[in-house]
Order: sequence, then C-alpha cells, then structure tokens
Amino acid sequence: MVRTVIVKDLSRLGREYLEVGKLTELVFPSYGVRFIAINDNVDSLYGENDFAPFKNLFNEFYAKDTSRKIRAVKKAQAQRGERIATRPRYGYQKAGDDPKKIVPDPEAAEVVRRIFQLCASGRGPSQIARQLKQEQVLNPINYYFQKHGVALPGLDTTRPYNWSDTTIAKMLEDEIYLGHTISLRYTTPSYKNKKKIERPESEWLRFENTHEPLITKEVWELAREVRRHKRRAPKKIEAPNLFSGLVYCADCGKPMRLHRTRTKEEDSYNNFKCSTYSNRGKEACSGHYIRESQLKAIVLDDLRRVTQFARQKENLLLRHVAKRNSAQAKKEIGQLQRELDRLCRRETELTALFKRLYEDNVLGRIPDEQYRLLSAEYTQEQAQIKERIPQMEERQEKLRDSITNVSRFVERARQYSEITELTPELLRLFIEKIVVGERAEKYSHSAPQEVMIYYRDIGLLDTTEELDLERELADAGPAA
Repeated sequence: MVRTVIVKDLSRLGREYLEVGKLTELVFPSYGVRFIAINDNVDSLYGENDFAPFKNLFNEFYAKDTSRKIRAVKKAQAQRGERIATRPRYGYQKAGDDPKKIVPDPEAAEVVRRIFQLCASGRGPSQIARQLKQEQVLNPINYYFQKHGVALPGLDTTRPYNWSDTTIAKMLEDEIYLGHTISLRYTTPSYKNKKKIERPESEWLRFENTHEPLITKEVWELAREVRRHKRRAPKKIEAPNLFSGLVYCADCGKPMRLHRTRTKEEDSYNNFKCSTYSNRGKEACSGHYIRESQLKAIVLDDLRRVTQFARQKENLLLRHVAKRNSAQAKKEIGQLQRELDRLCRRETELTALFKRLYEDNVLGRIPDEQYRLLSAEYTQEQAQIKERIPQMEERQEKLRDSITNVSRFVERARQYSEITELTPELLRLFIEKIVVGERAEKYSHSAPQEVMIYYRDIGLLDTTEELDLERELADAGPAA
C-alpha cells in the first residue's frame, strides 16, 4: 500500500493542472497518501500550499509554449525540405555521415521492391501479406526490433512474420519509395491530444528527388493501376486473374468479367464476358464472349509481333508514334484545358454566389428553407468541381508524358527480346488495355472477332498499320 509520494517538483507529477489538482486535493487525501514536492515546498502533512494551484497552471503554460515552439521548428525544417521523422521508413536507414539523410537498407529495400512487383503482377495487399508470411519475412516492427533492439508500439515477437494488409496498402501509397519527401501530412489536435490525424492534401509539403528511390516511376504507376482495377477474388481461387483490369468491352466500354469453370479442364473453358451483359442482360449489351485461352494466344502472338517490330524498326516506330501521339494528345490537352478553365470560372462564381446568398439570408431577402436548399446544391456542385479538377490535371500530365516517352516502349522491347509466355508483370509492363469486340455472327465459334490491344506509350498498332509503315520505310530508301 502506498503511504507517501515524493517528487522533485509539481511538474514531475504532471503538467495537466486539472489532473494534478484532482490528485493532490481529492485522490491522495481520500486514500491517506502523503504528497511531497521538494522544490515547491509542498507537503500535505502540514496542510495545503496556497500557491500550488498557480504553480500547476504555470507548468501547463510551459508545456503549451514548448509544444508551440517545437511545432514551429518542425514546420520550418519541413519547409526547407528536411526530413523531420525520427525513424526512417521501412526500406531505408539513416546515412552514416548524416543522420538527417536516409539511404536504402539493402535487406528491407529488396522486400519493398518485391511488394511493388507483386502488386504490379496483380496481387492485392491481403495476398501479398499472406505470401510474405508463408515465406517467413519479418514484418517492419520485428525487423526494426531485431536490427536496432528498440521495441516499437505494436511489437509482437510471438508472431514476427505476420504482415498486415493495411501495412502493405500504406506502403503501396507511400511516395517516399519514389525518392520524394512528403512532410506535414499528419498532425495532432493539440499538445494534450496525441491522436494522429491526416491534414488536407493541399497543406502537404512535397519535395521530389530528395533521396535514392527504391522503385521506378513505371512500377509505381503499374501498381497504382492494378489497385485501381483490383477486385477481390473468391477465397477458393488462389491464382489471380492474369488480365485483371485490362480487358474491356468494345461496345459499352465496361470491364469484362472472368468466369471460371469447375471442370477438370477448367483452364480451357474459362471465359470473359461483358460485365454489363452479366449484370443487366442482353437489353443493355451483348456477351462479347471470348475464352481465356484464346485471349492468351492472341495477346502473346501480338506482343511478340509488336516488340519485334519495335526492335527492328526503332526509328520508324519512334517517328510515327511520336507524330500520332503528339497530334492526339495536343488535341485532348486543349479540350481538357478548356474544360478546366470552365470549371475554375464556375468555382469562382459559386464562391460569389455563396457570399451573396448568405447576405440575402441575413438581411431576410431569402427564407431559411430556401437558403438551406440552395446552399446544399451549391456545396455539392463545388465538391464535384474540386474532385474533377485534380483528375483532369493528372490526365493532362499523362498526355504530356505520352508525347515524349515513346522511347520507353522500345527500351522495354529490347529488355524482353524473348517472350515465351505471358505473366501478369509482362502484361502490365507493355499493355494499357485490351478491347474485345462482338463476333460477326453470334453464337458462332468460327466467326471473326476483333481484339484491339493498346500498348503503353504507343497505343494501338495493328497489322495493317505495321504494313503501311513497312511500305513507308521501303519508299524512303536505305537512308530511313
């Protein structure tokens, strides 16, 4: 049983003046506990100290002022582009010559690269977490504990290989692995409440190329695209859909759904059907049925054809695609810019309307009910505009990249000169989307069916276009 509590001064008991006052004036006396604060001349045995409540209040003011100063220092460091985190993110370690800088941790960096590669190949966070657990890869908290001997919150040494799908998902969204520093993303409500909350994205500070990246921009984009189109697979099916998020209906533009059979030769009968047809029937769209095995054969053959053409006729392909992409992209960029200008003007108009509406309501010109309805309508429209503008700006950036990054396809074609089979990584590396048309005759297995394959950075390159390019090269002569 506790009889006496001795502290150096009142601040050592706490800096929350209400809590300290409750302890010293209510809790300790009720239990007959003697309280002594040496430097503040407080001893409950000789009665209450009249200045103790004021001292507690000053202690809290000191904590508040210190917190404010630390926040200001951290903000200034972030604005200079310095790393303000105390611990490097998983995959990195502090540089030996400068603790403020980070460098790749060889062992953990390989795990990070593997996680992104697995995602780019079509696996989701839960599947990746299960695979890492099966391979007995230490999770980030246990890895840090094993390497540095520091126990972080949430450490469970009895399950060192348990990866959380939430952890994987956060890693796949973290731009630090691209070599960028994102600061001031999180904050706390106050110096008393340490709950971590995320700031609005407009308040983040972003600095590019501040340290060595662990993955390429291409792998990052592939992983993001896979996650954007990823659907949760049934638990009984272990193998992911090879074409997940890549196959679309030529008529309605919606994704095509993979239907798996339960026969002994299920791989031969797995097929894709239009999701609109599956959900709403033949009144909305037709089936666009194609077997998975047929699609694999078509894509593999076309991928070999296009990559071989890229290697052998590099200059011609670069000139042709750059010219085509430039014209198409510039046209779409212009359309997007006009729409962006319109949205920005409308956003300015809505701000003015809000102000006028509020003044009219205060002056009694507009009833409260009408004000509420109009305000809700304007708020909804403004929210939609704020959501669309970043999407359109991102699309513009991608279009600008498509004008100058055609050579990336040729580099990939050189790297993969021998393609023997399709893999999820290979498909997403080369192919943007596959559009499947309906057969010329319904229910006919022999009728022709159009399958259009759009490649990353070069778009559609069908056989007819390739022959035209061959003739263009022949007409140009050896110098071409």
